[in-house]
Amino acid sequence: AAVEYFKENIEKIKKQVEFNNLISDILKNEEVISLRYEYHHGISRLDHSLSVAKLTFNLCKLFKINTIKETTRAALLHDFFHNREDSSFKGHPKTALENAKREFNINKMQEDIIYNHMFPATLRFPKYKETWLVSASDKLIAIKECTKYKIPMKIGATFLFLFEFMIIQR
Repeated sequence: AAVEYFKENIEKIKKQVEFNNLISDILKNEEVISLRYEYHHGISRLDHSLSVAKLTFNLCKLFKINTIKETTRAALLHDFFHNREDSSFKGHPKTALENAKREFNINKMQEDIIYNHMFPATLRFPKYKETWLVSASDKLIAIKECTKYKIPMKIGATFLFLFEFMIIQR
C-alpha cells in the first residue's frame, strides 16, 4: 500500500520537497518562528505566510516563472512583522521589508514584492510581475482565511485573482 501511495504521489512529494528546500533556512530563523504566536486573519501569521508562499510557489510552477526561489521566499516574508512593531494596514509592508533586509539577503525584486504586496494600499505601483503574483496570492489566501465558510466571497476572490493575473501577463 505504501509503495502504491508513493507511486501515485511522486510528483506531489517532489514538489513539496522542492518547496521545503527553498524556504528551510527562513523557517530556522527565530524571529520568523516567533510569528506562530502572532495572529493574522484568525490564524498564526506564520501559517498565513506559509499558505501565501505555497500558493505563490505553485503558481510560479504553473506559469513557468523562472524566479521561483526568490518569489517564494519573498512571499514567505511578506508579513514578517510583529504586532509590537508598526503593524498598521499601510505601515506593515515597510516594517516587514526592514525585518527581511535585516535578517536575510534580499534583492530588489524581493524588496518590491514585500513592500508592495498590499498594493494599492501602498500607493506605489509594483515593478515586477512577481509582485503582482504575490499580491494576488496574499489577497486570495486572506479572503479564504477570513471567509472560510462564505462561498460567495471565494467566488469574488477567484475573480480578483484572475484580474490580477491578467495584469501580470501584460
